[in-house]
Amino acid sequence: MLKKRFWENDHELIPPVRISKETDRWKRIRRDDDNDDETNEDIETLYSNVMQHVMKNYVNLTYQTIVDTMLDIKCCARCIFRFLGIRDYKCYAKSEEVLLKILNRIRSTLQEDSQHPSTNILLSKTQDKPICTTCFDLIYQADTLECLWPIIESFNSHNFQVKTFNLSITLPSGIIINNHSVKVYIRQKFRERNLTVDLSNVIDLKEPFKYLLGWSIEKELDLNHSFQSPFIISIEYYHGITQQNHLILTRIPSAEFKLKKVRMKGKAVWTGDSRNNIIAALEKVPDSDFISIGNCPPLEEKERWKNYFPILEHSAVYVGGRYIKLSREISQSPWIINGERLAKTSVSECSGEILREKFRCDDYNFVAAGREDVNVRMLGNGRPFYFEIINPRKPFLSQQELDDAQKEINETQKDLIQINHLTMVTERDLVIIKEGEETKRKTYRYEILYFLLNNMFILLI
Repeated sequence: MLKKRFWENDHELIPPVRISKETDRWKRIRRDDDNDDETNEDIETLYSNVMQHVMKNYVNLTYQTIVDTMLDIKCCARCIFRFLGIRDYKCYAKSEEVLLKILNRIRSTLQEDSQHPSTNILLSKTQDKPICTTCFDLIYQADTLECLWPIIESFNSHNFQVKTFNLSITLPSGIIINNHSVKVYIRQKFRERNLTVDLSNVIDLKEPFKYLLGWSIEKELDLNHSFQSPFIISIEYYHGITQQNHLILTRIPSAEFKLKKVRMKGKAVWTGDSRNNIIAALEKVPDSDFISIGNCPPLEEKERWKNYFPILEHSAVYVGGRYIKLSREISQSPWIINGERLAKTSVSECSGEILREKFRCDDYNFVAAGREDVNVRMLGNGRPFYFEIINPRKPFLSQQELDDAQKEINETQKDLIQINHLTMVTERDLVIIKEGEETKRKTYRYEILYFLLNNMFILLI
């Protein structure tokens, strides 16, 4: 019997908030103490911290050049904070309005200058706001329903029963090229003023983005973010217009960026364009070479980020016990050769399908301490076994639930198998079962019908 790979649509989708209209997509997930009033004590603390960072790391003109250059090309405030090297990720949780006010407030304090003319453009309605060239609006929308909705939808449709999560994200490769282009452009502006600037402390986009998205998931799904969590949410973002931008590196000799075409599964694919290879190649390229080939600054973006469907996976859990095989017509595991079933069912299927329903998993693997032939029963205390439960939606069953599952297996399969001592086990326990295959002794008992022996004896006489 084929096993379904995914457990989808098994529960009605009832997300906490629905995107009922276009404006809902831009709603920010707010903190309980979030207040966009600039006079708020928290905002004043943020201003003070950013001001101290600027005074410590930049001279007045350096700060203004970085901020003005990025505002000129319509970068979002959160990306400007990244380029200023601000590592307090709580700063990024503030709205665009608050962050722009803080940037302009520091700017006016240092230079006695009015706010930058691009500020009003960046504060326009979100639908009309220019798209950030350094993040494609990813970090700008990291704490909005637009970014969070695919995860909410998938989590609720699968009805995972978990308390913690870990987050794995993949960002568009075009971000690497655009961020490098902005760095080159900033250095160019400094050279025009006979100044130098160190941009080695620019924060990687993934760090604050992961913080904001992780916090939003915590808030909306009532989960705790933990790097040790066995439940992983993986989501990949892409940007179609810029996904091939890294190919300009093949035209820059100093980049030493070479792609190779290989055949994989019968198809010709290009290799060598991993993110690490792109970053390594950019580090070799002088600014003059990049300016001669690439767009510096990056071109105005016409579309925002998109994402592939998120993948939600829980690491395997294990349940073990002992089985007794009563029938001489079932195998230990499915016995199928060339598509033809040679045994009507198996020990694995008799118990595994019921456990699949209880754990609501994608699949399972059955492992026993040794094996017996199809036409041999397994009696006595039974043979130790365990199931590897793959991607369970309900990763833990109480002992009472396991006892109920054991009872159901024994009642529905009473002529075929019996299960005893069913319990949750750890990976350390699995070693004991595997060692038993080497050390345990087996006793075979054969029953010979008396009347056959008696008839054979008479024939011999």
